[in-house]
Order: sequence, then C-alpha cells, then structure tokens
Amino acid sequence: MAPETRTVSLVASTVECDGIATFSFTRPDGYRFAAGQYQNLTLETREGPQTKSFSHCDAPGDEHSRVLTRLTGSAFKDALLALRPGDAVQTSGPFGRLTVPEGARKAAFLVGGVGLSPAASIVRDAVLRRSGLECLVFNGNNDETCVPLREDFAGYAAEPTVGVVDVIWKPSESWKGESGVITADVVRRHCDPNDGWHWFVSGPPAMVTPMRAVLQELGVSATAASFEEFGGYR
Repeated sequence: MAPETRTVSLVASTVECDGIATFSFTRPDGYRFAAGQYQNLTLETREGPQTKSFSHCDAPGDEHSRVLTRLTGSAFKDALLALRPGDAVQTSGPFGRLTVPEGARKAAFLVGGVGLSPAASIVRDAVLRRSGLECLVFNGNNDETCVPLREDFAGYAAEPTVGVVDVIWKPSESWKGESGVITADVVRRHCDPNDGWHWFVSGPPAMVTPMRAVLQELGVSATAASFEEFGGYR
C-alpha cells in the first residue's frame, strides 16, 4: 500500500551557508519513520507541480521534520525557497532502507555536503535516545566557510559516543584538520575500519561512487555497508 499523502506547513527556513539551506515542517499526527529514511515533498512551481525526495535530517523523536538541500536555481528549489511560515506543502513517506541494522552497535559515515542528511538523522536519534550507538562521521566539504549543520554536529561531537572528522578540500592556512578528500588513509588514521563498524554512504553519485571505492580499498565487506544515491544531481 502506498504511503499516505499529507498536508504539512513550513515552520522555518535557514540558510546554512552559500547555496545550502534547511527547511523545517510540521509533522502530521501518526507519521512515523526510522532514522535515515526519506520523504517526498510536492510543491507548486513555475513549471507546474513537482515532487522531490529529501532525507530526514531530524530524529523520529523531534517535533518537526527537517530537510537539508542545495539551492540549485531549479523550479522546485526556487519554489521551496519562496515558502513562508505557514505555507502548505504535500508530503508522503517514509521511504528508504538506509537505516541502522538490527543489533549494530557502531555506525560510520562517509558523507559530505547535503549527503550528510541521513547521518544527521541517525546520529541525532542515537544522541536523543541515549541508545549507546557509537557513531563516527567523516564529513567532506569544499571549504571551512560552508559546513552544513556545523553547530548541530559540534553538539553531537561533545557526546562520548560520537566522533566527527571534517575533511576540507580547499582549507585555509589556519586549518588544522584533515584536508583534500576522504580517502582510505584518512579513515585508517581515525579508526580500524573493520572493527565492528557498519558503514553508510549517501549523497549524489559523484560522492557515492568514490566512497564505494574507498570502502573496497579498506576491505569492508558488502554486508557491512549501506549506500543511497540521491537523485536529481548531475
């Protein structure tokens, strides 16, 4: 049976950094999802009604649903940006299987940009529920000026069960962390990749494809990794 379509309204929107923003929506009564899943949003645009998929970057226990997206100038993204608090949006879901496997105690993520969303949902859920899930997030971005959900992850990283490794492609001279792209060597410097971790990779194909290669180089088995490619990106 197809998931029910519901009407929600915009609560707030925030520009995270240049070209990336978050949007929070009311959550319908009875809506349930697992951390890491996604929903569909339908908007009226200048090209007619359009539906796009967005991963939750909120936890199931939060009051509102929250999505993170790149503002590309498309008809859909411009309509999303034009929304004002109280404006109605159609939503359906949840969808997707990028969730923590039953019995897993350690979750690691190779993500970056808006691909961070499922990791944000899973890590936030673990922190809020005090589930004991150990999380390690490798987060790649172009430069230090645009790291989506920076404050959220700074708070999560204060928890003893959460580690965050920022990897900056074009760092400033003052940057002290990892630089370049996420590689097998970067991962090895921060963990034993085969020490009980379940690995998650999500984002546009241009991110997912090289991260598959990283996990292969690390010797991570197919059963210890989950992948989700975001549609709509070239």
